[in-house]
Amino acid sequence: MIALRNWLELQAIRVYSRLIARSFHSYAPSRVHPTARIDNPECISLAGVRIGRGVWLYAITVDSAGHHYRPEMIIGTGTDIGSYCHITCANRLEIGKDVLIAQSVFIADSNHVYSDPNLPVHAQGLASKPVSIGEGSWLGNHSAILACSIGQNCVVGANAVVTRDVPDFSVVAGVPARVIKRYDPAAGAWVRPV
Repeated sequence: MIALRNWLELQAIRVYSRLIARSFHSYAPSRVHPTARIDNPECISLAGVRIGRGVWLYAITVDSAGHHYRPEMIIGTGTDIGSYCHITCANRLEIGKDVLIAQSVFIADSNHVYSDPNLPVHAQGLASKPVSIGEGSWLGNHSAILACSIGQNCVVGANAVVTRDVPDFSVVAGVPARVIKRYDPAAGAWVRPV
């Protein structure tokens, strides 16, 4: 029974992925689970990506207050987005090749403006900056990447909240996240910063 259920789910993924392919800005064969929610796919480029159950890709073109944005979301070849991730973009968000994104990760290139205490937050628009996730990186379960960039071949620990840019070949953990290890090519090992 389990084998049949898995086979049926795989067939549904194949059919759904073919059906939605033309709606994206650019698309190379990808595996998109039918339960994924994809808002404004014309602003999203997928290149051989696996998108798991319940993922939400949100390219924000207009917010609830009527502010307009020109988002560009690019997800590279071989990237695997785990179940229930939420990736939102109002500016530019680029995920490199072969990135592993665990379950329930949140990535955003923007945040709500709240400078005027006399206005509701949702009426004040978004502040955003381009975000990139370097190729070969791994984002652990329930981590959050908030308007900052991650270098290549980095590891973001489970439950980490990353609010500052992370250099290549780093391991970060904590709230807020900080570098706990860096790869030292001279030593050929991951070492703790001094």
